Amino acid sequence: MDLITANINNLTSLWSMAGIMDGQFLDDENFAISTVSESDWPNKIWFHRPPTLELLEEILNRYERKGITIPIWQNIAPEEVLISHGFSIKNELTGMSIQLKDNHYHTGKLSFQKVSDANSAMLWSKLFRKAFGYFISPKTVELTMDRVDYLIGNHGPYSIGTAVIYMDTPKVAGIHSIGVVPNHRRKGYAADLLNHVLDLAKQQGAIHATLQASSMAKELYLKTGFQEDFLIQNFVKH
Repeated sequence: MDLITANINNLTSLWSMAGIMDGQFLDDENFAISTVSESDWPNKIWFHRPPTLELLEEILNRYERKGITIPIWQNIAPEEVLISHGFSIKNELTGMSIQLKDNHYHTGKLSFQKVSDANSAMLWSKLFRKAFGYFISPKTVELTMDRVDYLIGNHGPYSIGTAVIYMDTPKVAGIHSIGVVPNHRRKGYAADLLNHVLDLAKQQGAIHATLQASSMAKELYLKTGFQEDFLIQNFVKH
């Protein structure tokens, strides 16, 4: 299995769904755009194939929007053209994958709640914003919760973090939004969240799991058994 392609397809499928269900989505043979108004996510432009300089110039001029992100992987677009249009690197993520084996992934003392209504969608959105510092609309969560597993991790009476499983194909589980709110960090909860979603993914029939890791989180994923597959650079125009 081409795990790089599987990772990218899972990620872009999730972006696409958000725009289709709660915003705007445009897709052609060369590129796609998915945006949700009054939200910080997904708001992405990405390319299906390396664009010509002329096409890239046209897209940047035609669809310029404050805060929109252009993710680049495998050198699919020339960095210097983005920079010349006022874009700069927002962050770099590592695409990672793991083969799900027969071992059980232990989750410690956390309990988990799946988002299933407007109230839990609102709580998930609030926890996500505290954990990651940007906003995903609870409306987007509510409109997509039938196809995406949005999970809330709880320790006793406290809701401490978020996680997401999204399976765009039966055998690959995309893991997203593993985050712990600041006042509950450094207690091992991120590992518990990760282990829980890996166990759920295995129960749902997935053979592999994929994710995109920040430099801060990568060590946890490597310890769990994930491998590094490719690099994603996110460019944004402030």
